[in-house]
Amino acid sequence: MATTKHAAVPSLIKAVRIAQYGGSEQLKYEEAPLPEIGPGQVLAKVRYAGVNPIDWKIREGYIKEIRPASFPLTLGQDFAGEIVTGGGDSGGFRTGERMFGFGEGTYAEFTASSITDIAAIPEKMEFAVAAALPTAGLTALQAIRDYVQPRPGTRILIQGAAGSVGSFATQIAKRLGAQVIGTASGEDIVYLRSLGHVQVVDYKHERFESVGQVDVVLDLIGGETATRSVAVVKKGGVLVSTVGAANAELAAQAGIRAVNMVSKASSADLSEVAALVERGDVKPRMGEVFRLEQAREAQDASQQGRAKGKILLKVA
Repeated sequence: MATTKHAAVPSLIKAVRIAQYGGSEQLKYEEAPLPEIGPGQVLAKVRYAGVNPIDWKIREGYIKEIRPASFPLTLGQDFAGEIVTGGGDSGGFRTGERMFGFGEGTYAEFTASSITDIAAIPEKMEFAVAAALPTAGLTALQAIRDYVQPRPGTRILIQGAAGSVGSFATQIAKRLGAQVIGTASGEDIVYLRSLGHVQVVDYKHERFESVGQVDVVLDLIGGETATRSVAVVKKGGVLVSTVGAANAELAAQAGIRAVNMVSKASSADLSEVAALVERGDVKPRMGEVFRLEQAREAQDASQQGRAKGKILLKVA
């Protein structure tokens, strides 16, 4: 069912799209049709869109076997904004309500979103903060709560602890009483130490194996880092990877479990992350903000590892 166009909603909108897989030069700021919505969906005006590694991985074609694209493709999945209209069953969400979560092609002025993939923004929370929460916050929450399941005193090594996911995971694990060890370098070390009670390993100058045995490794890096991480997990422990790098065979040989987790959109979990932030239990690490038409520079910053905190696109 197509959306009924509101007087204030144009039929053509500005969006950042790609016409084929490739480098960041494929990103084009151009006119696109207003997204259509069906039952159980809302049309939302995007205020800020989050930039995630998954965005440029899709653009490059790295995951086309899993998530094939049809072109032209509007990129982006995280957003914060306001509901413009609903398509049938809108789950009690109201026009004008401030929402955040996951949408279809959020590098755009408007996005279509399922009501199961969004949640209300707390009254005192800014759009920019809300836009920083969906992918990074849910990945961290679900990794720690559902897979790491720390008890007070659990030793957890977080590979990439200062990144978007890592910064959330570090704070959530600490809040649950875990002893957190985080790998980082440069100014990221200063950031991690500012969180308090985090043991930091400067991976450019020391090997993380020096920390001894841990109960859990949360791998946010992959590659050789994930392979080497197997050796530091105690027998009976677990290696959880958010980047598909947990090797079940190597883990079995070491007497540990390997879990490759994929986060799942959830209104309840979005609300839980927002509540943690609203109470001050968790503070998102905010990064650079680009305009929508600067999506290429924003993705380059993410892909080249220059992000110091969550990168956002300011749309409206």
